[in-house]
Amino acid sequence: MKKGWWAVIITLFILAAAPILTGQEKRIYNDGVIDYVPLSASFVLEAWDSESLLETIQYSIDGSPLREYEEPLTFSTEGRHIIVYRALDSTGNISNERIYSVIVDGTPPDGLVSVDGPVYKKGGKFYLTRESIIVIWAEDNLSGVDSVWVKIDDRDYMAYEKPVVISEEGFHTAKTYAVDNVGNRSTEFTVTGYVDNTPPEVNILNKNPFTKMDNDNYTNRDNEYTVVASDEISGTRNIFISLDGSDWMLYSSSFKVQEPGFHSVKAKASDNLGNESEPTEIMFNVDIVPPNTTLGTSIGE
Repeated sequence: MKKGWWAVIITLFILAAAPILTGQEKRIYNDGVIDYVPLSASFVLEAWDSESLLETIQYSIDGSPLREYEEPLTFSTEGRHIIVYRALDSTGNISNERIYSVIVDGTPPDGLVSVDGPVYKKGGKFYLTRESIIVIWAEDNLSGVDSVWVKIDDRDYMAYEKPVVISEEGFHTAKTYAVDNVGNRSTEFTVTGYVDNTPPEVNILNKNPFTKMDNDNYTNRDNEYTVVASDEISGTRNIFISLDGSDWMLYSSSFKVQEPGFHSVKAKASDNLGNESEPTEIMFNVDIVPPNTTLGTSIGE
């Protein structure tokens, strides 16, 4: 009578703590070619015989000599491993050797957070605008990245699918982490920053007060003009001025307008994120013509 033999089978057990954050469960992943498992995986060899009694199961790891199987197999090192296994029954029959190849992945993904668009760092703090795009990138050299998760302020974690934009002005916190295809989760990375959408305030100051006549401003050629700008968040970067409709030029210090006649001075400023103020303007007449005087004589009787 022909003897029936059931082949040895290999079973994988994944040991994992209860997930704390989304996407953290340990698992087996196959990329269509080979299995990937986390370091917590253990491999159980099982065999049975349809006629005589099972005698033993033997195995070899990464080319080592065959040894008797006693307990689940585990790996303490990452990378590709090969398990060769077979079974023997009590009458001396030996099953065909089988080979199982697996890649052990114990390293979580690497990640990077970058900003595309306006960004400024001052005193260890980051400043952004509504035009800033937060880009999250992750890479895993073994099983590959399964998912990236992001959390803005007090909102719930959500799967990262496209760059993040934060429009609301004020202080914000972004947290992110990545999970590979076997469930290894990276450490949580936190970025804090201030969204600044407000341009600087700009004023043009004249040293001497103007003289008002018919709603027009008059002054002399010795008057001095100073442009001041303030930005309480990211800070003022540049101040620009335009005299009588000229191209904008970088303001550096106080100046005088000595050419007689009507003049216009415009000023604007940008902060360190590129937020630019609307122009402010003063208009005045430079009067260099002195008054006319006459002398009258009268002779008393």
